[in-house]
Amino acid sequence: MSTLWQVGHVIAVVLGLAYVVLPKSVHAFGFEFLRRSSSDRSEESDRSEESDTPVRLYRGLGVLFLFIGVTGLF
Repeated sequence: MSTLWQVGHVIAVVLGLAYVVLPKSVHAFGFEFLRRSSSDRSEESDRSEESDTPVRLYRGLGVLFLFIGVTGLF
């Protein structure tokens, strides 16, 4: 396996850990156009499930990154 592939898998593991451990920080750091506008948030503030969705998505992406990174390293 080339060094470039190993570096890519290590980066995937690091990203996966960040997405699993700190999903709210990753969401706050992300691109603005991927988030809902403040008017959308005010309309749906009553729904606790909706506000938890980005965290679950980021954790799912984190698990996927971890899987890709770990299986590529071994």
